[in-house]
Amino acid sequence: MLLFLIFPVLVAGFFACHIHPIHSYKLHRYEGQYLYLKSAELGIKCFAIALPTAIVAHYWVPDSISFHYFSINLYLSAQLTDAMNSMGATDNSEAAKLAWFFILSALTFLAAFVTKAWGHISLYRRFGTWSSKITKLYVIGEILSDSPLDDLLFKLSLHKDKYAMLTMRDRKVYVGKVIDLGEPTETNGMDQDISIMPLMSGYRDTDTLKVEFQTFYDEIESDIYLSLRQDAIISATEFNFEAYRKWNAKVKDGQRDTVDTMA
Repeated sequence: MLLFLIFPVLVAGFFACHIHPIHSYKLHRYEGQYLYLKSAELGIKCFAIALPTAIVAHYWVPDSISFHYFSINLYLSAQLTDAMNSMGATDNSEAAKLAWFFILSALTFLAAFVTKAWGHISLYRRFGTWSSKITKLYVIGEILSDSPLDDLLFKLSLHKDKYAMLTMRDRKVYVGKVIDLGEPTETNGMDQDISIMPLMSGYRDTDTLKVEFQTFYDEIESDIYLSLRQDAIISATEFNFEAYRKWNAKVKDGQRDTVDTMA
């Protein structure tokens, strides 16, 4: 009977992956057999917490607590054993095994919250803050640091005064503030779609590849947001206003120098 504990252990491990302050952002990277192994690893950790807790509670917690005329029975394993017997268990030994199966399964699942709490403690020891918003930025930054594009877009999103220039596959060019890189899911990471608040947009000339800006979004008195697929971006850089002014000292007739007014 106790061999069936492998199922609650795996479920508890998978649940721990979802609620853990670090593993929840890496879940999309755990594919195939690695996801099973990672769930098993966290599940075993949860079970390692649940088993000694159950043993200590069984031998050290009193069978009941009395308060004036009230008495609370804390002998949970005996109560569950009696319940299994009343439901038609073959013998008392089998009923006791079922009772411990349910106790250990429940404690293993609850231990997932213990691993979550320990994850927050680990982040506090590393970064010195309990703020989930701040620690989230540190965790995401570490995850995205292995990709130059992800790392650039993430760092630009942290600064209000920095803009990104994105060149798309269709030669469309956007200059804007990176607002969001999205939230990770079980299968996709934070780098699938990005949201920007555009400052201006244009295109690259087919022959010279020089950028020609045509649309200036500050002319509209409202905030505009664009969602872009990251796999459609072929190049990205931080937009430097001073460099743009030097390289484009002579503005074409009829084209407004928006950069001077926005910088």
